[in-house]
Amino acid sequence: MKIISLEIKKVKIGKFFPKEEKVELNIFFNDGSDKEMFKTVDASDAEGSAEAVLADLRKMEKNIHRNSEEGNIIEGLINIVVKNENETIKEIARFIQKAGAKMEEIKSRNVADGYLDIIRELKNLKLEFADD
Repeated sequence: MKIISLEIKKVKIGKFFPKEEKVELNIFFNDGSDKEMFKTVDASDAEGSAEAVLADLRKMEKNIHRNSEEGNIIEGLINIVVKNENETIKEIARFIQKAGAKMEEIKSRNVADGYLDIIRELKNLKLEFADD
């Protein structure tokens, strides 16, 4: 069995779609080397979206390592361990909620005054995980 340690380093906002309540996350993580993944999530279901992010990361890692471990069946078993998984899910969910609130603010804005500032705030949102 192969155990892969996965640590999420940072999450940033990519594109955002206020009408559909969707936001693209740029997820920076480390599994022995630094990598980046893009994932569009539903801001109206922050908890479910946060869990989906980790599920997709696990699936991607398994595919990467399964291809490099062809052959031995026992070696084909891969366990992905996410550092501080429960806390990571909560933090990502909070981050998605914050992005959703900013998109809601953009949608409800009916005057141009301050509109670009809200967009700039949304684009500058980021979540960084401290190294222990």
